[in-house]
Amino acid sequence: MGWELFQNYVIAKEKFNPDFFLYENNESISKLIQSEIEKSLGVNLLHINSATLSAQTRHRIYGTDIQVDSTLEDRNIKVKDILDYGFHKENLISEVKFNNRDDTKDNNKLVRIGTIGKGGQGERVYSINGKSCTLSANGGGRGAKTGLYLIDNEVRKLNPLEAERLQTMPDNYTLCDGVPETQRYKCIGNGWTAEIIIWILSHIDIPKDYPIEVLSMYDGIATGRYVLEKLGYSNITYKAYEIDKYAIKVAMKNYPDIIQCGDAFKVREEDWRY
Repeated sequence: MGWELFQNYVIAKEKFNPDFFLYENNESISKLIQSEIEKSLGVNLLHINSATLSAQTRHRIYGTDIQVDSTLEDRNIKVKDILDYGFHKENLISEVKFNNRDDTKDNNKLVRIGTIGKGGQGERVYSINGKSCTLSANGGGRGAKTGLYLIDNEVRKLNPLEAERLQTMPDNYTLCDGVPETQRYKCIGNGWTAEIIIWILSHIDIPKDYPIEVLSMYDGIATGRYVLEKLGYSNITYKAYEIDKYAIKVAMKNYPDIIQCGDAFKVREEDWRY
């Protein structure tokens, strides 16, 4: 199914014939599939860890025809820099088995300091003086979707606002009537790290008021729309293919002018036009 979704992207790209394109996927996919993606798009993939511009460890691949000619400079952001310190949840400290309490040293990587229960993926405790683990859209355990962190002698998962900050999105971007907290986590975990996309798209040299038409496949919460606005583009027609009702709610709350087009498989229809 993952390859079929990519084929939708390729079909849309060929029919839409854009001046620029940008494709993202998880770097954990096989090298063979990565090679096929490069052949299909005719580019060499960029391998970028969101940790460079955020507090989150997030390895991703990007395929684009945008000529990226600068180097990312590490901003050295840690989990402690994105915390909502006024937020407290259930205290889990008595249940934690620590293997390293020396978490006071700043570290530009993920630092695991303990576990809860059997130490599964959602039961690992990390230091706030390093990076976070990768946000996920799914997963179980006490630390589901964000991981667990030792914060002011309290072990807890991150709240949705903190998860938004890990993705370098505005505070409460996903706070929306009819979108429960569990779905906020899913929407955030499925999204882009905004500052990475801003960095890539900043290499496009066109006037900020130039008319831009965007075809967004698997749009999610419209991070692409947010990024373009933050870059200063003001004349945007934005058409989005998305089927998750909660992601659509979030996108439309923030950008009511988005044109929602439904299922991305529609691009396979012979009479499909942008």
